[in-house]
Amino acid sequence: MLHMSKVTLVLIGCGGISNLHARSLEALRETVKVVGCVDIVKERAEDFAKRFGCAAYADPVEAVEKLRPDAVLIAVPPNAHGFEEAILDYNVHIFVEKPVARDLDVAKRILSKIEASGVINSVGYMWRYLDVVRQAKTEIGSAERIGMIYGQYVWSASFPPGHWWLRKSASGGQIIEQVTHSFDLIRYFAGEASSVYARLERRLSEDPNIDIEDSSVISIRFKSGVPATVIATWKSTNTMQDTFVRIFARGLVVDLVGHQRKAIFYRNNRVEEVKSAVDPYLEELKVFLDAVKTGDSSKILSPYRDAYKTLELTILANKSHERGEVVFCE
Repeated sequence: MLHMSKVTLVLIGCGGISNLHARSLEALRETVKVVGCVDIVKERAEDFAKRFGCAAYADPVEAVEKLRPDAVLIAVPPNAHGFEEAILDYNVHIFVEKPVARDLDVAKRILSKIEASGVINSVGYMWRYLDVVRQAKTEIGSAERIGMIYGQYVWSASFPPGHWWLRKSASGGQIIEQVTHSFDLIRYFAGEASSVYARLERRLSEDPNIDIEDSSVISIRFKSGVPATVIATWKSTNTMQDTFVRIFARGLVVDLVGHQRKAIFYRNNRVEEVKSAVDPYLEELKVFLDAVKTGDSSKILSPYRDAYKTLELTILANKSHERGEVVFCE
């Protein structure tokens, strides 16, 4: 438990720290003090450091060693993870943006180090923190009341040539890097998966330098018996972008529209649209920082161990496509 009034925090990966996160940290300035900004491109770290009035570094381990913060917020490309093992030697609490890695072995080593050290840990699956998601979870109850789930992640992306997101070796592809949000929210309601079958095709992009999928259909069966299907593309038109998770439960259908921070409850003879009253980016950081201050992590909805299971499922979807067969989960 911390006895000081503010949690000291180092930001790692300023290029990946969205303006939403920055605004959240500014809104929480009575709780947190940013003492360092880190980015492999030092100029980006310096720009962020000016915003928070702190030091800038190019190396995360050096920053943590010199500043000895209470916690770190990490937002780096999937293939850049691994340094967490070194900074955890300094017993810092850790908030990691999704996905927690590109490689399952890397994530497994980090998870082992986190659990051995006992630090507070949280991962940025912000949709779990929406009050409308909590309402849906309360109304639906257990997974046994769910018939099926349909997820859709349709986006029109625009990246500069050569961007890391467009390289499978860096991002892992759309499913691992982005549709992970849909997988995670479905897991939140359905539980752990028993099998997955995926077709991850490249059919819409005409750039030969891009090797990630752009047309994906994934079928998942969960141990609870719930079947789910997820479709995804990042090459839609700019007039058709729609992301949601639709849950068919007994006497109720719910659309969870995370980006729009709302839920639509389809009841018999009545449709109810509910807008969220909370900012999930603010909420996830507030819960994490409160946990760091109090030592009580019970309100964290996505600890690293749980996020590891989401990463595992997205990686298994990729393996299913590579093998052309159903892959069974442990």
